[in-house]
Amino acid sequence: MKILIKVTLLTLVLAISGCASVAGDNSKIVHVSSKPEGAKVYVNNIPVGTTPTQVSVNNTWSPTLITLKKKGYEDINAQVNTSFQTIGLLNVFFWPGFIVDAATGNTMKVSPESRVINADLAVAV
Repeated sequence: MKILIKVTLLTLVLAISGCASVAGDNSKIVHVSSKPEGAKVYVNNIPVGTTPTQVSVNNTWSPTLITLKKKGYEDINAQVNTSFQTIGLLNVFFWPGFIVDAATGNTMKVSPESRVINADLAVAV
């Protein structure tokens, strides 16, 4: 009887854990810097700080727009792209995992090339 309970609990734990949530690349942090420093950073037109800073991308289902603004310099826009976490395909074996990954936002990940934004601000003409 104890073995049956242990097997049932193990199966339940595996079924409610999403593969991408457990073993995926779940970093949603983007490092933003500029030359010169001190540019205001906006995420989807909402101010979040000044450079250098780290920005957390909460919505990985659609691209995030990061804008840098500094008086006397041209604005710079950078798009943070996301991509599908292929490890999530293992949820085929544990189908509730798709729901877990989708609910936690871990079905998608911030693309590696979008994790660092180094901007050289150009003087406005």
